[in-house]
Amino acid sequence: MFPFTYTFEREIITDKTSDQVIYAVRDLLKEKNIQNILYGPEFISFSEGLFTERSNWHYLSLIDNGKFTYNENNKTLTYEVKLWKLNLFLLIFFIITMANFKNFFGNLFPFSALLINHLICYFGNRGLIKKIVHKINYSS
Repeated sequence: MFPFTYTFEREIITDKTSDQVIYAVRDLLKEKNIQNILYGPEFISFSEGLFTERSNWHYLSLIDNGKFTYNENNKTLTYEVKLWKLNLFLLIFFIITMANFKNFFGNLFPFSALLINHLICYFGNRGLIKKIVHKINYSS
């Protein structure tokens, strides 16, 4: 449910087994320094958060967790991202700034921060699944 969850779907055009797809996703997530990875048949999930070893401006630090699922029948890789912490912190920030700044521009600042963070997160994670699918489709 927007704005708390984003779901992306991409088609795998090559004949890959579920294990090959999941291992390729796992390897790329390890390259991104994601530490909490859990994988099994046809899925891989990970949890991240705002307080990780990477910069807080990195798009993966804005999410709580993500899950990749691969449907081998229709060759679809689905990526679901959850953003609960991001929205909670921004809601608190929005309330604090609304209480302190009574004018229009004071209220515009937290709204623009919310919008910018969601855009960074959306396009960053969309690019992540595109990169993963490209790696699966065009590398041996």
